[in-house]
Amino acid sequence: MNLNNFLKTDRDKAERLIKSIEFLADELLSDAITDRDFEGCIEIAGSIISNCEELKRMHNPEQVVQLQEVATRLLSKGLNVSTAKRPIYES
Repeated sequence: MNLNNFLKTDRDKAERLIKSIEFLADELLSDAITDRDFEGCIEIAGSIISNCEELKRMHNPEQVVQLQEVATRLLSKGLNVSTAKRPIYES
């Protein structure tokens, strides 16, 4: 997956989520199916869904492009552009 479609501050988290999804699907889910642990399959699938929803929320290619264009225009006009951190929400 191209991490350039994520905000710079989200790229590390997105990469970790992608690796987690791959591990859950490739290792744990296949083992649970082999062991006929269907309750475990449901839990693992729920984790995969949750991680995918988080990735979908973070994946903003249009916003990233728009932000880059706005920052470029402001820089070309000599304005100082600095980054602001996204607020942290607790679940």
